[in-house]
Amino acid sequence: MCPSASPHPMSRDPADSASVCVVLAQAFIDDPFYRAVTIESALDEVRRQRVLARYFELAIAEGNVIGEVQYAGTDGAAIWITGQASDTEVALQGAARNQALAALLGANGYANYTCICDAMAARVPARLANAWYLSILGVRPAARGRRLAHDLLELTLNRADQQGATCFLETFNRLSLPFYHRLGFVEERQCFEEITGRPYWILARHVA
Repeated sequence: MCPSASPHPMSRDPADSASVCVVLAQAFIDDPFYRAVTIESALDEVRRQRVLARYFELAIAEGNVIGEVQYAGTDGAAIWITGQASDTEVALQGAARNQALAALLGANGYANYTCICDAMAARVPARLANAWYLSILGVRPAARGRRLAHDLLELTLNRADQQGATCFLETFNRLSLPFYHRLGFVEERQCFEEITGRPYWILARHVA
């Protein structure tokens, strides 16, 4: 099924971005990274869902400024950092994001966020420095199995191919590896993240 035939046509303009953020919070509720950064809400799942939804609001805002965001109606989204923004735009967006996340996550959650992100960034191979980065891909749990994730990625991957851009991502989900392999991603390296105590994978899709 091609994207145009999807029951939820892909779009860069969401019908309801707040609902998309709630969906992303549901999709990543058990992800070890998001567990670690919401540690201060660990005993209150309702609050943790609200914190995650706000986290994804900030991620979408970042993608809109220094990348692009694709939506499957309100059933999911793919957030990319495409490396096409200016250094000034990237710096300003990064400062605004970090200030907002520090207030949102609290001292312990933000400390985990910075430690994890810094360590993961240090392990990205230098050859991927200018690659397009898939920051977040999430689909409503009840809508999985309908190719929405595939269709969400296909739009940006096709554009990357046209521009000769390599793409990469990081995932803690071993079960997602076959999905990404089918889209042309290959494993660059397997790593171990100390704070979560979990392995994760760096995958890249190189220009043919």
